[in-house]
Amino acid sequence: MTRKFVCLLFLAGVMTAVGTVETAQAQKRAQAPKKATRARSIASGDAESKAILSKLSKNYRGMKSMQALVSLELQGGPGQVKEKRKGKLFLRGKQYRIDMGEQLIICDGRSSWTYLKELNEVNISRHEPSPDQITPDNLFTMYEKGFDSFLESETGSGQQGTSCIDLIPQNKSVSYFKVRLFVDRQRNLIQKAIVFDKSGVQYTYQITEFKVNPKLQDNLFVFNVKAYPNVEVVDMR
Repeated sequence: MTRKFVCLLFLAGVMTAVGTVETAQAQKRAQAPKKATRARSIASGDAESKAILSKLSKNYRGMKSMQALVSLELQGGPGQVKEKRKGKLFLRGKQYRIDMGEQLIICDGRSSWTYLKELNEVNISRHEPSPDQITPDNLFTMYEKGFDSFLESETGSGQQGTSCIDLIPQNKSVSYFKVRLFVDRQRNLIQKAIVFDKSGVQYTYQITEFKVNPKLQDNLFVFNVKAYPNVEVVDMR
């Protein structure tokens, strides 16, 4: 999995409200998770997970824009890698901006810019993601097709609590074999997402702050060359 893919996948979050992670942890301490029964006879997963994801999708589709502070943790794999990153995310329709400090990714819906601070280099390419690629503009609804979903466990009862749902990609050629979502059932928001890569590395994404429908300026979604003196531009469009 490339670092560009790692940053793109984060949204994260793409994804929760302030304090939902702490709430889930408190609920876990108060009540041990109960295992959900898996109905694997259903081709696309079990009915329980599909019902939760349907509400989740409806909620996110109702948002015109999003802004968040995000964190990413990498761990595991052959070299037992362990790394943490923090950044900012802005999303409006198919436009997004992800600033992870050393790397900045901007997309206006047609073109994407990837800026590497260490090299002072920006690569420009057409925004043409494959159907199986997870990007910020489809992360909230990616589970609608191409995945089998299963309710793994739950905490709390009724609408109060957290549901843990495993997404298994139907396309076995992708670099990951599972995505695990932690969903706040009351708010219909994703608290956390864990991507299980085939290399053994786990990517854990969390949102520490989330704003719904903020007013975002158009210039957020275009790379301003003048703001980066002597930047090397590699245009691959």
